[in-house]
Amino acid sequence: MTRDGESGGRKGRALLGAGVAAGAVAGLAGAAYAIERAVVAGVRRRPDPDAGKALVPPFDEAMRYPSHDGGSIYTISRGKGPPILFSHGVTLSTRVWVKQFENLPGRRFRCIGFDHRGHGDSDCGDLGHSIDNLAEDVRTVLERMDLHDAVLVGHSMGGIALQAFAARHPAVAAERVRGMVLMSTLAKTYLSGASWLRKMFERLTGGGPSAGALVTQQNLGFLLARVGFGRDPQASHVELVREMIAACPKAASQEAVTALVGLDMTDELPKIRVPTLVLSGTADVIAPPAQGRRIAELIPDARLEVFKGAGHMLMLERTDEVNALITEFANDLRAGAPLRRFWSRRKGPRGEAPRRRAAGRSRAALAPREAAS
Repeated sequence: MTRDGESGGRKGRALLGAGVAAGAVAGLAGAAYAIERAVVAGVRRRPDPDAGKALVPPFDEAMRYPSHDGGSIYTISRGKGPPILFSHGVTLSTRVWVKQFENLPGRRFRCIGFDHRGHGDSDCGDLGHSIDNLAEDVRTVLERMDLHDAVLVGHSMGGIALQAFAARHPAVAAERVRGMVLMSTLAKTYLSGASWLRKMFERLTGGGPSAGALVTQQNLGFLLARVGFGRDPQASHVELVREMIAACPKAASQEAVTALVGLDMTDELPKIRVPTLVLSGTADVIAPPAQGRRIAELIPDARLEVFKGAGHMLMLERTDEVNALITEFANDLRAGAPLRRFWSRRKGPRGEAPRRRAAGRSRAALAPREAAS
């Protein structure tokens, strides 16, 4: 064979290989798209009592307060009675508490929600995003609104904010806080002990599309938001989460997430002297039950409640049970009665009751029951 023939043969084989590779990539992309559409369609076919609703928390009053570093904190409140202060997760907003604002004021509580710095209608201050600033913002809301005997409810990053506040501002907590509910949250991230992983993550989050940019794509965004839920979510709730993430500015999303990368509060939790209820879902892939168990074991006399089949968005997925737990917890604290570690089981709207456990048990004793779920 001549050199020209050999060269042509190599080019032909290269082109053939490139064509096969391109075809494989196209096939995989097509399969992924088909799976995406199937998953989204499957969720949207399920019964959804909230379909067509705006899912915006009703409120009586909206106020804005200056933060300690030149930003502002936007708050909403509804109802009269003992205050319950709600602290949302990263890339979300007060909208996530819509079901609590609809229900708990009717149980004679005053519901108060605030947008974290850079989220929703709050402006980030000069010091940016950090665990210390999250704690300071909680303190600001409590003091500016002059709240006393408050029950704090924190979800995900909002739960981290509450842990940091209670550990780092114990005098303010003792004066103004009666108890706190830590929902789907964590005290230590997987990257806390690996500096090289933290640096790599910070580089990755420093550029490229933010979560908000990805979730603006209707089906892809819906699929990504679906990751935060456990079994059988309502499409309207998944869409609500997608809308909140899409509305979060790129800078706030990246900086707030980066601030959590090196999180490790395990040495601080034993210092907390606030009665604490920890809520976790067995299907939570963002803050798995082991994280809730760690928190409940480290905070003195905390109680852990585990919801079978629930994911990260407990306030939406298990609304009735969560509202009942918050109500009973707040009433116990208000009455000054000893906290009940084991309550009678009450069936939820889906026929499932949360698993209720005392925090003092050993990890080995808890593991078999969680594994069975």
